[in-house]
Amino acid sequence: SFCSELAEFVGAVLGDGHVHFTRRSSKKGKIGVYHVKIAGDLKLDEEYHNYLAELSKSLFNLDPKFTIQKTHNERFLCLCSRELVEFFMEMGIQPGNKIINQSTIPKWIYRDNSFLKACLRGLIDTDGCIHRMSKKDPNLLRINLKNHDYQLLKDARNAFILLGFNPSKIIRNNVFYISRQGEISKYLKEIGFSNKRHLDRLNVFKSSVV
Repeated sequence: SFCSELAEFVGAVLGDGHVHFTRRSSKKGKIGVYHVKIAGDLKLDEEYHNYLAELSKSLFNLDPKFTIQKTHNERFLCLCSRELVEFFMEMGIQPGNKIINQSTIPKWIYRDNSFLKACLRGLIDTDGCIHRMSKKDPNLLRINLKNHDYQLLKDARNAFILLGFNPSKIIRNNVFYISRQGEISKYLKEIGFSNKRHLDRLNVFKSSVV
C-alpha cells in the first residue's frame, strides 16, 4: 500500500537510482534480469544506504546487495526483483535512461502532502545539497536540487510550490534553489534529511556560526 516510506524510497530512486530490465541468454534460454539500483558516494553515503536497506526490507521484504567500486569512489544498493521492477513500471518509472524516459514523481504521491514531503526528502537526500550561500555571511544557507531530467526537476519545483515554498527558477536546465532563510527552517522542520552527510554538513555550519 502507498505510504510515506514508499514515497521516500521512490524519491531516492528518482534521484540516484536506476530501474533495469534486460533479457540475456542462458542454458535454459532467454532469462530476464530485473533490478532497482541506487548509487552513492563510497564513504559519505554508507549510513544512508543502510537506512535505505532497512526501508526496502520493511517495504518489499527484500534484502539488498551492496557493491563497491573503489576506483570510482562509488557504492551501489541493488534490489533484484521482477515484481519490484514491474511495480516501478506501473508507477510510470520505466527501465532504462531516466532522462530519455522523462521519469518523474508518480501521481499517487500528490494525493497526500506527507507523501510529497517524503518524496522530496528522498530526492534532496540523493541529488540535493545544503550549502552556504555566501562566504561573507556564514548564517545564510541554501538548499538545491540538481538533476538532468528536466521533467523531474520541473515537477519537483512545482511540488515545493504546492507545499508553500518559493524556489528559484530552474537555472541552466538542471538546478533550482531554496534560498529564503525562513524556508530553509521550514524545510528542516517539515521535510528534513534522512541522509547523514547532509545532517553532518548542517551541523558543521551551525557550529561555526559566530
